[in-house]
Amino acid sequence: MAELISEAPGPRWAPQIILLIDDETHVLNVNRSLAGNSFETISESAQRPVHDQLHLHCDGKCLFNKMWTRAWDGLKSKDSIEWELDDSKLNRLFRLNLAKAPEPRSFEHERRQRHKLLTITDITKFRREHESLIEQQQALIRLLIAQRLEAGEAGEQLFDESGDTGNRLMAGYVKTERSLSRQLIMAQEIERKRVASELHDGIAQTIGVVKYRIEDSVATLGQRYPDIDLSIFDGTIEEMKNLVDEVRRISNNLSPSMLEDFGIHVALNWLCNEFKAQNRNLSMDCAIAIDEAETSEFIKVAIYRVAQEALNNIAKHASATQVRAVLNSVKDRVELRISDDGIGFDAKKKSPGYDGKKGLGLRSMRERVEATGGEFGLTSASGKGTEIRAKWAVDKSEDRSKH
Repeated sequence: MAELISEAPGPRWAPQIILLIDDETHVLNVNRSLAGNSFETISESAQRPVHDQLHLHCDGKCLFNKMWTRAWDGLKSKDSIEWELDDSKLNRLFRLNLAKAPEPRSFEHERRQRHKLLTITDITKFRREHESLIEQQQALIRLLIAQRLEAGEAGEQLFDESGDTGNRLMAGYVKTERSLSRQLIMAQEIERKRVASELHDGIAQTIGVVKYRIEDSVATLGQRYPDIDLSIFDGTIEEMKNLVDEVRRISNNLSPSMLEDFGIHVALNWLCNEFKAQNRNLSMDCAIAIDEAETSEFIKVAIYRVAQEALNNIAKHASATQVRAVLNSVKDRVELRISDDGIGFDAKKKSPGYDGKKGLGLRSMRERVEATGGEFGLTSASGKGTEIRAKWAVDKSEDRSKH
């Protein structure tokens, strides 16, 4: 069966613009560092409301303006409001977040206006890719059902003397099931990228903007009132910095940009270093020797996810002192091995102790490896540690762009 999905080229992040607006919804300041070529009609120099800049020559009776008015009114009782809009005039799908900009309390009586922060993210590409994947998954499921019916109707032929018919049907079934699994994994990865992008480029950046505004306000207060002790804000600023770092860490765990930008060698090294930094009581050894040019992107993602899950299990449940991760290419195979000297478990009894989820972590690793055409192995015994093994055959004739 031919591959149905290949990831479209383009930026991995959704185009986004952040606006500082006044009570008249006029744009006061624009941060377009992530906007790319989008939102070109919006400018702080125009001194016009957001709607008029985004919807040129519009009479204001559009869905955008109706939802905008409702959100603006709702901000009277909430700190922020987020919504999605399928904009028929621009033929784009937007996610918008309208929030109150923080103001120093001592200046409230001097302020006539309360500024707002508006973040507009163009999620058209990501949403339509996701919808396309869902349609393709449904088509694959229909095909799988049809093949199962065909196998059932040909039940007598499955046991004929030659066995060729049964073998062909079984091979077709296995190939279709594996293809379906691959599509589901691809859908998961695209959704992870979307969420990671929104966390890193949306939430983290918005928190960063608020942090800088607080710092700026504190500096202004310090200049105007040098006798005031403003150290009370130091803890808040530090907490906001830590919050930005945490959001970015979660974003990287969801979809590490370095895997896409620099390959599995750099990404796995980063994962091991992060593991060492967060588990200083463990000794971590990471050895990587892989021919990236001969390894498909789809397998690289599987390698990363299996390593991520295995290291997470070790940190939570293994009580280990030494961990070793090895990734190498041997002839026409790629092999990943992750081992620890922890408490281990009885693999024959499928103990839930290793990942705390009744084996779901181990099962997800196995399913991911097998769905990408690999072989999964596990060795463990109580008191003797655990080793995870995953192997993939490298098909040099395979078209890498289809993964």
